[in-house]
Amino acid sequence: MLQSALVTVLLGAGFLSQPPPSYRVESQPVADGAELVTVFGRLENPASGSQNPDVPLLTVLRDSLGDSDPANARLRYVWILTSTRPTLWQRAASALSFGFFRARSKTHASRVPAPTLDLASPYKSVYGNLFSDGLQVLEFDPLGAAIRSTTRTYRGNSSDYTNLQVFQALSTLDNLNRDPDRSSVLSEGQFRELYARLSLSTHAFGGLVRERQLSKYYDKQTSQLEQTRGHNWDLLRQRAELNGLIFEPLTPASDTLGEAPVTPSEALLWIARSDLDGRAERQFNGQFLSIANPWTDDRLMHWTGYTQTRYFDSDNHPVPAGTPGARAEEMIPLALYNLDYPRVPLLLVDFRDSLKPKRREMVNQGASSMVTGVLGLTRFGNPEFFAAEALWMFVRGRHGFAVNRNARLEAYSEAREFLAMDSGLDPALKIQLQRRLDHLALNPRENDVSHEATLAREQYAALLKYAESPRGAAKLERDRRKELEAYTQSAGRRMAMGLGRMFTRGPRVDPEKPDSTLNIQLSAYRSSDYHMRFLNQLLASSPSPDVVWDSGVISRSVSALSSDANATPQAQHLVSEVCARSTDSDILATCLSAQQHPSTPVGPLAAVGQ
Repeated sequence: MLQSALVTVLLGAGFLSQPPPSYRVESQPVADGAELVTVFGRLENPASGSQNPDVPLLTVLRDSLGDSDPANARLRYVWILTSTRPTLWQRAASALSFGFFRARSKTHASRVPAPTLDLASPYKSVYGNLFSDGLQVLEFDPLGAAIRSTTRTYRGNSSDYTNLQVFQALSTLDNLNRDPDRSSVLSEGQFRELYARLSLSTHAFGGLVRERQLSKYYDKQTSQLEQTRGHNWDLLRQRAELNGLIFEPLTPASDTLGEAPVTPSEALLWIARSDLDGRAERQFNGQFLSIANPWTDDRLMHWTGYTQTRYFDSDNHPVPAGTPGARAEEMIPLALYNLDYPRVPLLLVDFRDSLKPKRREMVNQGASSMVTGVLGLTRFGNPEFFAAEALWMFVRGRHGFAVNRNARLEAYSEAREFLAMDSGLDPALKIQLQRRLDHLALNPRENDVSHEATLAREQYAALLKYAESPRGAAKLERDRRKELEAYTQSAGRRMAMGLGRMFTRGPRVDPEKPDSTLNIQLSAYRSSDYHMRFLNQLLASSPSPDVVWDSGVISRSVSALSSDANATPQAQHLVSEVCARSTDSDILATCLSAQQHPSTPVGPLAAVGQ
């Protein structure tokens, strides 16, 4: 049969593999020594035949204090430019308990966008969510089913919309990481911090993770993602081969992330029309595929929907149309899957039953709304019920059912991002996929992809204008003063000062006359903190620091901390640890020199050189 001859060819040759989306990074200087680092992409709209090059997607404020020293650079606010404030109609629709539809899309957004995340204070979102949850349980839930279901639905749609935008931003960063020119604007450490903080923002207590753990978290997440994709790739390919179907990844397996190949995140299943002639002899096992038996479906024999004609030579190798001796095969698409969902591939589009994935989402969300909103069963108030529910969900998940709502939302957002950015798919196929994927848009706050390019450009223009204005400069200086207080003041004093600002609006800041001494002091503290984070990471990576890192870089950090008159006891301990573990002559010479420095805060190091 055609499938048995082609499946190896499709996988090995990367048949119809698609080029990755095109992204670029740009840095725009603003205010007093800060800059806006923006990721641009290209939104494709095959329905109208238009292309939107250089659409700003994600912007982060990097405060470098006006110099090029990486030790002085700090990432602050993150804006996802396709994320907008909801309209009045979207707000009203998002409060409907069983309103599973997309409200009227927003078409313009000229206001300065609200930051999605404050990288300088990621813990604020955790405390805000805890306060909101407590208010819901203590104040709104006792008011009855109508108030309880309305407020919970509103908060749930708001949270889902924010997570959807964050997942799309993570998908953008994942594709951007394949670009070798990315590091010229955004360093590896800054990229890891940005990616990790965005990913952690979708977790309840993610904002409490310490900065020194971000790199480890990034490595764990990316490694787990590649393992999940690889597992689902093999599982879907094996199920396709077992059932006589054709498996096609939608991104090229030859793309690399550093040295390792990148596994695609989306895949299609096809069936050859010529194979339908012998369908009576076919067996079908739909486990993990979640689609109906194609061999007993009479609709495929009279299929009038989208098809592709592909050409093959006598050895079943794909060849261009018009090749002498090539034969044509008509291919019918069956389903689109996301390969990032835990344990099993997630069905996103069923070409024979467009509403099937939507029914799954409506049943899952409707059941959740009924239990918590109408019946008022909460995790803390009814632990027995939710223990039974957790056990039931665990069993269903082990059998391949899609029970993880956040993971389903992430899969949907990744597919949405891929279809919006990719330019390699056949336009007619892309229109079909986007139209069917839109059935999964159940959040009233979500905007149409065709409007997001306009929304992103308008918000980026407003953000640039604000960042270059006196208001933006004043905001930056106030943030710098708060950062300096974090280095120099105790937690109790900072809390008292914060309460005082609620009534006095804090000290007056004149953007025309910036405080020159503030940047000098802040630069010293940032430099010390930078070197401490580097030595922490170094000691955690290996018992022999000079084996895993360049000795010159280590010596510079040791020397910088040793000569710092404001070094903390923790910095002293780090330098002592590095010197005690090192065997490199340059590092040992730096340690001995630091011991003789008059302002050296480090303990006894004489034994190191003996």
